[in-house]
Amino acid sequence: MGPFGKKALVIDGFAGTGKYSNSDGSSIRLIKHAIEFCHQADRNDWKRPQLLILLIEGNEENYLHLLENIHEITSLDLKGQENYLPIPDYPSIQIACRYGKFEEILKERLDRIEKGYTLIPSFCFIDPFGFKDTPFDLIRAYLSNQKSEIFLNFIYEETNRFLTVKNEKVKVHMQRHFGVDEIDSIQELVKGKPALERKQLIVDLYSRQLLENTDIKHVLSFEIKKDGRTKLILFYGTKSIEGLRVMKNAMWKVDDTGLYMFDDRKEPDQIEFQFTKQLNDEVLMDNLCHILSNSLSGRILSIEEVEVFVLTQTIYPLENFCKKALKIIENKNGFHQVKNLRKKRIKGTFPSGTVMHFK
Repeated sequence: MGPFGKKALVIDGFAGTGKYSNSDGSSIRLIKHAIEFCHQADRNDWKRPQLLILLIEGNEENYLHLLENIHEITSLDLKGQENYLPIPDYPSIQIACRYGKFEEILKERLDRIEKGYTLIPSFCFIDPFGFKDTPFDLIRAYLSNQKSEIFLNFIYEETNRFLTVKNEKVKVHMQRHFGVDEIDSIQELVKGKPALERKQLIVDLYSRQLLENTDIKHVLSFEIKKDGRTKLILFYGTKSIEGLRVMKNAMWKVDDTGLYMFDDRKEPDQIEFQFTKQLNDEVLMDNLCHILSNSLSGRILSIEEVEVFVLTQTIYPLENFCKKALKIIENKNGFHQVKNLRKKRIKGTFPSGTVMHFK
């Protein structure tokens, strides 16, 4: 959103109570971070962010606790309110808290858009309890809006367990889950496959659905394990290269994770999978240098074009990798020429305006 006060909508589709026994949940964290952003804006003489926060919770007991927890930090009484209410002292942040099913409430919002409303730039966090509550058609409809992003908690363990079940009701739920007309071919595809291959097939399939059947341009997935078993896959989908940069950097910083990266060309053979803790920094840097030198051989590219390549075609974030790798390549005489079109360049640096000819 940036420091310029542009309006945005953040949706927490399964908000819960807002608190766990010893920590804040996503909804309360969201509100607290929004308030802190206002403080940051004040300190930097920025315009305060214009932020709408929509919290949805389908369990009545959780919903009532959520209202209490919101009131505790904002003084807002949101019970029975469908409209957004501003937080006292932070009127640019407005909150609505709805009791009901995520699918029904989001569909209601999207139906209103079809009648002449416009969905402002938005980010939707979807953290369901199972695979029945997040039909792909709903996600596709939401992503049809011009500036929309998702962060989806894909319930991998349950999906994997029930994917090959022959029960007709379960099959219908799976079809809605993946956004396909029939699930039989997918069942055959994964049947009997080793665990890792099966997981990659499922992740690849869902990523392809996002890339090929929505307006999403970039997909990142982030694996969460417990006791050595994959429990969840977090899917981030965006149309923005800047969004990709920020999320990729954030994911990279988390320990003991796997990263899957899908490029804009939507080719499954471009998938990269690494456990970041299994490789030291030197090996990772050598690998990136090898990728850049081989993939970009003979090409003349700007630093901006190289950065887009790193973001969209490799597992690596820009921070602490891209320019360090280019410095190593230059020191090993891996360029025919490097020059800056705007100013004199110091060797080993790659500021904006730098163009390089890879050997």
